[in-house]
Amino acid sequence: MISVIISGHGDFATALEGSSKMIFGEEDHVVAVPFLRGEGIQTLEEKYKQALEEIPLESEVLFLVDIFGGTPYNAATPYILKSQTADMVSGANLPMLLEVLAMREHVTLREMLGRLKKVNEESFQVCSEHLKKLQQMSQIGEDGLL
Repeated sequence: MISVIISGHGDFATALEGSSKMIFGEEDHVVAVPFLRGEGIQTLEEKYKQALEEIPLESEVLFLVDIFGGTPYNAATPYILKSQTADMVSGANLPMLLEVLAMREHVTLREMLGRLKKVNEESFQVCSEHLKKLQQMSQIGEDGLL
C-alpha cells in the first residue's frame, strides 16, 4: 500500500485531507502536515520525520504538496533523494488525492505517478469550453450527421 503525506502552505494539507474524508471516510496511513506561518524549513522537516514514523517501514510513500519548489517541496526533497520507495508530486488537489486513495492498494508508486499525470489533465476543465463541446454534440443527429 502507498502511504500518503499531504503538505502545503497554511491549512491546505488539513483541508485537503478533511475533504477526502467526506468522500472516502477515515483512511489509514494518510497524514496531513501543514506548513504554518512563522515556521521554517527545519520545523517542517521535523514534522515530516514524525509523520514518517506513523507509516509502516515497508510502505511506499507519496508526498503530495501544493507548490513545486515551495518549502513543503524543498523539505521533502532530501528524504526523496535518500529513499528508493518514495516520491513527490506538486500541484496537489482533491481529484489527485481521491485517485491515490482509490488505487493505492492495487498499484505501485511508479504506476500511481503515471496515473496522477492523467488525472491532473482530466480534472482541469474550462467550463465554457466544456459547454461548447456539449452544445456541438447536441447538434449532431442520431445518425452522426449535422
